[in-house]
Order: sequence, then structure tokens, then C-alpha cells
Amino acid sequence: MPVGKTGEELSNFKPIDWDSMTFSNNLVFLEVMKNKELCKRLIEQVLHIHIREILYLETDKSISVRIDSKRIRLDVYVKDEKDTVLDIEMQTTGPNSTVYRGTDEEEVIRELPLRTRYYQSLASMDMLHRGMTYNELRKSYVIFICTFDPFGKGLPVYHFTYRCKENNALEMQDLTENIFLNARAADKADDKELSAFLSYVNGNKPESEFTRTVDRETARVKDDEIWRARVMTWEMDQKIMEKRFFQQGEKSGEMKGEKKKALEIAKSLLKDGMSVEKIARITNLPVEEVAALG
Repeated sequence: MPVGKTGEELSNFKPIDWDSMTFSNNLVFLEVMKNKELCKRLIEQVLHIHIREILYLETDKSISVRIDSKRIRLDVYVKDEKDTVLDIEMQTTGPNSTVYRGTDEEEVIRELPLRTRYYQSLASMDMLHRGMTYNELRKSYVIFICTFDPFGKGLPVYHFTYRCKENNALEMQDLTENIFLNARAADKADDKELSAFLSYVNGNKPESEFTRTVDRETARVKDDEIWRARVMTWEMDQKIMEKRFFQQGEKSGEMKGEKKKALEIAKSLLKDGMSVEKIARITNLPVEEVAALG
């Protein structure tokens, strides 16, 4: 029996429907992208560049700048031979968000631009060490692959750089770029390879050599017993934390006067990597209050 889990808690665990999990599931995506060749080819399709080699700085990397700053977990954090840093994330809502966890789409859309701002700032802090100059900062991309339209304009790709409002042709050249892919607009992508990829992310059959390769790797990952065991452990931990919170609330007089306890539990869940929005729903604390604990 896993440490800290009671027999009752394990008996109430809902079996995972592995067949229903697709490439767009966060945990599947993270594991598939550990395949260096597939990760490299995906970056090349998105950025329309040739990359000789990529180096995994970390998968599922955790970054924080200060002890009291919000910690983030990055799905795929790599750099190429030019030391360009890339963070690639799968952004989903509903049943595919992470195993069984649904997330409100409007809430996620409102948060995405702010998330890229924070990710870019932490990536810069991560690459610039004591004694280095600002000129040593390297180019960095944040790439969000979305199963929804993040800006509601029907574009397959939203590519952002900092530009002068008075002269839109003038870029600030801070070496940061944010890219949002919209799987729902796959048919509008001019690039056939990218269109096929977005269509696949959107739940359609693989139509290109690349997506067929990704699909085979997805199937291999889902059948891997070691990976399944890791996912099951993660899922059990999440469900048990939620259940124990409610049990603690019931034992403390239906939460009356338990604001301090809720804050303590929120801090614990943040350390375990649960999202701010999920913790807010579990603890009935305001999102802003939970975020301030990070």
C-alpha cells in the first residue's frame, strides 16, 4: 500500500480509462515529448526553422525565483544548439485537462496571457546567473498548444512579440516570443504539416507522417506499465488530498472559524503542485488569496 494512503481511500479510487486518454492529455503529452526527435520536429513545425539538436533542460521542470515566489511546473523545457530556450505546454480544458480534472475554459483563457508573462520572467531569471550581464540573456519562446481558441479570433496561430504602439513595424527586440496554437482552427493553417498536427490535437485521426509517429508513441506510452503506475499514484494523491480536506472541514465544525486551517491546507496543496484555481474551488478561498500564498 502506498505510504500515507488508507485502505478505504484506495478502495474509493476510480479506475483510469486509459483508452480514453489522448495525446492532448497533459500527462500523455509530457511523456511523449520526452522523445527528443518528436519534440525537435514539433518545434521545427511551429517555428519554421531547422534545429540541429535540442537539450532537455528538464521535463516537468519546477522553477521559482525566491523562496516566497510562486513556483511553476513546466511541461517541456528545452534549448537548441543556439541556446534558445523553449517552454512547450499543452493547454486543455474539460475531461482531458489532466486525467479526470476539468477546468473552466473561460477561466483558463483569461489566465493564459498572464501565465506567459510569468513564465517568461522566470525563464529569464533561470538563465541569468550572478555576475552575468543582460546581454547574455538568450532568446526564449513560450509555446502553448491549446485545444480551444485562446483569443476567439479563429486564427490557427497567435504569435506575439513586443511592438511599438506608435510604429507597429518596430519590435522591442527583447528576445521573447509567445505562441498560442489553436487546435480548433486546424483547417485554417496554411502549413499542411502544422494543420495536420493541430487536427490531431483536436481529436482527429493522424493525417501526416509526423502525426502518425506521434500517435504510435502515444499508444506506446499509454501501454507502458511503469508510466501507468506513476499516473495512478499522482491521481490517487490528488483525490486523497481533496477528500482529506473535506473530512478535516467536517471535523472542525463545518468550517466555522476555520479560515486559518483552509489557508494551511491551501499552502500544502500549492507545494504539491495543484493549480491555484483548483485549490480555490476546494477550499472556498478567493483565487487571489490562494495565489498570494504561492
